[in-house]
Amino acid sequence: MPDDEEWAFEAEIDLWDDGEAPATSREDDPEPADPTGRDPDSAVTVTVSAEGAVRQVRLASGWKSKVDPRGLHSSVLTAANAATLDALVRQTRNAQENPPSSRRGDADETPLTVQDILRLGDAVMAEVDELSARLALADRQVTTTSSGGHVTGTAQSGHYLSLDIDPTWASMARNAEIEAELAEVLRSLHRDSVPDGTGPEVGRATAELLGLVHDPARLIRRIQLRDGQPEATRGPESR
Repeated sequence: MPDDEEWAFEAEIDLWDDGEAPATSREDDPEPADPTGRDPDSAVTVTVSAEGAVRQVRLASGWKSKVDPRGLHSSVLTAANAATLDALVRQTRNAQENPPSSRRGDADETPLTVQDILRLGDAVMAEVDELSARLALADRQVTTTSSGGHVTGTAQSGHYLSLDIDPTWASMARNAEIEAELAEVLRSLHRDSVPDGTGPEVGRATAELLGLVHDPARLIRRIQLRDGQPEATRGPESR
């Protein structure tokens, strides 16, 4: 005989899907084109943008017959992190299949002096310091709670660590209400744990320096030479 606390939600079983069941099952919906993740029971589907930002959280119409409301948090975490991974895999595949084109004809040929190179080095160090500061922010653990107060979550560097969902509310609320609070929390966690500027793009100065290093012939052409010496290093007596 089950104890008094086990499946206390059975008292509300008639309320679980009251007015929830649509004319057609959500499982018949077309497959999302965006990166998507699901839990093993297919009770939760999370769809994200190409960058991993949450677009939508969907609950299966009969999810309460698959998942105990007390375990919904685990299903959502699995689906959300699976969607994030799908976005990352697609980004990697796209980068491999569509590498950036190299347009040598557009390469900068402006002459460089020693002072120009020193200034470029200073600019690169400033970009490195800024990126390091942003990465430190991204590495911290963030926490947020939905405006309705029923969902709280934590994340770090774009990875969802935990979710706390009020089980009594989840057992009685309509799917649309649950989906809205889940999406709100997941969006906030992604935004706060992946701040702008921590992506794979490099700064302008860093890109210029890397271009020079990987094209020594262009570097030599851009350094102004007179009588075999860089112009900036010649003494006043030679001018």
